[in-house]
Amino acid sequence: MKLIKKKYIYFTKSVANMKNISCSPRKLRLVANIIRNKKVEYSLYKLNNIKNKGAIIIKKLLLSAISNCKIQNLKKDINKYNFYIEKILVNQGYQLKKIRPAPQGRGNKVRKKYSNLYITIISK
Repeated sequence: MKLIKKKYIYFTKSVANMKNISCSPRKLRLVANIIRNKKVEYSLYKLNNIKNKGAIIIKKLLLSAISNCKIQNLKKDINKYNFYIEKILVNQGYQLKKIRPAPQGRGNKVRKKYSNLYITIISK
């Protein structure tokens, strides 16, 4: 009977989240699906070239997650690690409901949707 030694690998993990973003979740998910489970360098390159409001918001939050990782691990050299986006969640926040006047005395509902964004990066 052989004993197998398990190797313990320590991952560097960092989290950033943003709430009540004035962009609909559908628009954010279009951008989030492009960079899900990709390298951070590749995803930053992609986000720079996408002309979309959601790309700007996700890029800011991704840079925030990287700086959070640098703050948590002051003694370690961050440049050695390969960072990947482990998880990116886009959920719906609250809705702003208004009534807009329509012809013949009617009123149409206007729903302005807000969203919540959550990013986790990890080194492999």
